[in-house]
Amino acid sequence: MIPEKQKILIVDDSEMNRAILTGILDDGYDFLEAENGLQALDVLRAHRDISLVLLDIVMPELDGFGVLSVMGEQHWIDQTPVIMISAESDSMLVERAYQLGATDYISRPFDKSVVRRRVINTLMLYGKQKHLMRMITEQVYRREKSNRLMTGILSHIVEFRNAESGPHSNRLGASAAPACAQDGSLRPDGGRYRAHQHRFRPARHRQNQHSGFHPQQARQADGGGIRGRQDACRRRRFHPAKPSDDAG
Repeated sequence: MIPEKQKILIVDDSEMNRAILTGILDDGYDFLEAENGLQALDVLRAHRDISLVLLDIVMPELDGFGVLSVMGEQHWIDQTPVIMISAESDSMLVERAYQLGATDYISRPFDKSVVRRRVINTLMLYGKQKHLMRMITEQVYRREKSNRLMTGILSHIVEFRNAESGPHSNRLGASAAPACAQDGSLRPDGGRYRAHQHRFRPARHRQNQHSGFHPQQARQADGGGIRGRQDACRRRRFHPAKPSDDAG
């Protein structure tokens, strides 16, 4: 497949200058021509695939600075580079052209090697820039697509787990109820946590419950329990027993 030729728009009020530039660049490009700034804008609107503009400064109806201003307002200058061509050597004009977005400057009379090299370099620079922008755009698009896909998968997982967790909890409760009722651990109020409180009580307390004693009665029967034994130890420590008469 033959690659498509790049389009170059030559804007100059002199037909001879346009012919000279076309001859210098040979047949490696497709050429479009305009003899003033207004025609150049019409061509730019009709052909958005123009690769380069060779633009004269001094022209009737609309000069090169006017064309640059419109291209900047329409953001065409971001995609289509412009090389200014003029016989004017005033540095102020050249500086103004650069400020308005011109990429390079070629003076007349034309030097064939300079014209060719600057056109080639400008086209290569903008071609690499466009390729880089396409790569970045594709990477951003793929990343956003991957993020949307991952978000959709996670949302489906969350919805699935939420839908399963409710019935699963109900099934667990229903299966545990007969077992708890069988060993008498489930109270009539159906409390989930209170059903097993007796397992965490002290063994002595559970023994008292089964024997029918109240905890207070158990302590009295045990001589006051732990507290009673502690009091007895204190009394023996501070009031030792008197020796008996038989000790002599």
